[in-house]
Amino acid sequence: MARFDFDTPVNRKGTLSYKWDSEARFMGETDVLPMWVADMDFRCPQPMLDALQTRIAHGVLGYTKRGDRYYDIMQAWLKRRFDWSVDKKWLCYCPPGVIPAVAILLDILTRPGDPVLMHMPNYDALYGAVTDMGRSLIRCPLIEDEEGFRMDFELFEKLLQEYKIKVMVFCSPHNPSGRVWRQDELERTGELCARYGVTVISDEVHCDLVYKPHIHTPLGKVKSMEQNSVTLMSPNKTFNVGGLMTASVIIPNGELMARYRKVLGTWAMNLDTTFGTIAVETLYSDPDCEAWLEAVLEYLGDNVTYAVDHINTRIKGVHTRCPEGTYLIWLDFKDTGLRGTALKEFLIREAKLDLSEGSEFDPEDQTHMRMNLACPRAVVREALSRLESAVNKRFPG
Repeated sequence: MARFDFDTPVNRKGTLSYKWDSEARFMGETDVLPMWVADMDFRCPQPMLDALQTRIAHGVLGYTKRGDRYYDIMQAWLKRRFDWSVDKKWLCYCPPGVIPAVAILLDILTRPGDPVLMHMPNYDALYGAVTDMGRSLIRCPLIEDEEGFRMDFELFEKLLQEYKIKVMVFCSPHNPSGRVWRQDELERTGELCARYGVTVISDEVHCDLVYKPHIHTPLGKVKSMEQNSVTLMSPNKTFNVGGLMTASVIIPNGELMARYRKVLGTWAMNLDTTFGTIAVETLYSDPDCEAWLEAVLEYLGDNVTYAVDHINTRIKGVHTRCPEGTYLIWLDFKDTGLRGTALKEFLIREAKLDLSEGSEFDPEDQTHMRMNLACPRAVVREALSRLESAVNKRFPG
């Protein structure tokens, strides 16, 4: 851990940071601590920064393609991290990122008005891609009980039958709950999707951010899902490079891959971003980058443990669960009596905290907030102190 400094704050204000410079979210308040959008407040791994500087010093930033080195590095990463042997022909990419890849795949696999199933709550950009493209979102709510969130397979199968679902958009690890789906859950999902002829688009952007003893299994690794799934991965969350806009697309089905590549060419997306290519190759191959990942996982795990314990033992009316993956926690404010806009205003004006609203992940949710813990420990402590003080002042006794 000593090799990497995650405690020293990096001032991101004034850098056009989506997280820090979106003052319109702050309702005119000052000194609001933003802990909403899912990126980290840590410096990226130094080998990648050095590789980008080397390319800048070269002085020419012309059109760029991904060569054999990318495919070799990607295959090695998937084997090393997930024990997944991937044929080179299965690998492609999407320069703008995971969500544009989802949109392309929805355009290939569905038509306006077609039903698309998703577990809810879910990442707003994912279900937004479904609804914004004119598809019909079929909600399959997760079950929350004393043990946490789980898939409702009885309802899942009923919806597959009732709406004749042919496409499902999946989130693994799950955002916002932090669930890392077990092998048996993925196999059951695969069995049902194979039975009803469903193709699954699986957003696995948080796949590298999983806490022991939990293990991420790529959906495409599940045998029953190999030919009817697309797995989307990216270093964006793993190494905090969301601004480089890059993603890898894994499609074992040869016919679907051909259609996907054709659309990339039609939309002039068959080349790549110069910095995205350099970042992917460096981050997935340099041992120091992988050491950075292991260190940041340990640091994030400690942040999560501290925050969950503090919230559940010291902040009355607020509850959360320890996520199995991601650096996000899903806060339940139901017992405070605060709802929707009143809850958002309380957090901004009284706690001076900007969190992601539950309604972003499910329009019907009025009582949850998502908090991003990918920041220095001192910031986590300050945020929780603000929340505790605001709750105690609003609800004394």
